[in-house]
Amino acid sequence: MAGYPGHPLPKKLGIKAGHKVCLLNAPGAFERTIVSDGVRITHDLRYALVDVVVMFVDSLEELERRFTDVVGRLHPAGGFWVAWRRSSRRVSEEVVRRIALAAGMAANKVCSIDASYSGVRLVMRTGNREAMSYRIEPPPISRRSRRPTARIAPRIVRATSAGAGSALRRARARSTK
Repeated sequence: MAGYPGHPLPKKLGIKAGHKVCLLNAPGAFERTIVSDGVRITHDLRYALVDVVVMFVDSLEELERRFTDVVGRLHPAGGFWVAWRRSSRRVSEEVVRRIALAAGMAANKVCSIDASYSGVRLVMRTGNREAMSYRIEPPPISRRSRRPTARIAPRIVRATSAGAGSALRRARARSTK
């Protein structure tokens, strides 16, 4: 598929203002073509959630090795672009789709990145996206699970002998009043 002629590259890739974009193994001039207002670009997967990941691969081994790391850092509604050289014999659209299917993802878009690279956009399946929604917002902490031993501590102090540590016992008694 020749893919969206006339559209700027950020629009082809689904990059919008406010997105966190991670570029992995990108060619030197590629970053300049997708820079736009409000887009934060990184070359590192240490950030918690990334909206769009564009990974350039040269070999099938590299794709398999990095795939799970990228999926682990991807926002549940984010897009993961895998780009490969058109002249590659081992990496193709069919191979990328098979790897994505095994990882619980689906390919939903194909485009020409530039004259020498093609790309496939992978997204989480809808059922998996709902299961991964915990990444967006951590669950609230229950009051019961915060300090279960708060009332037990004074009983333990009273049960100890009156001799050694009486200054500590008095300090604890004052702090609970």
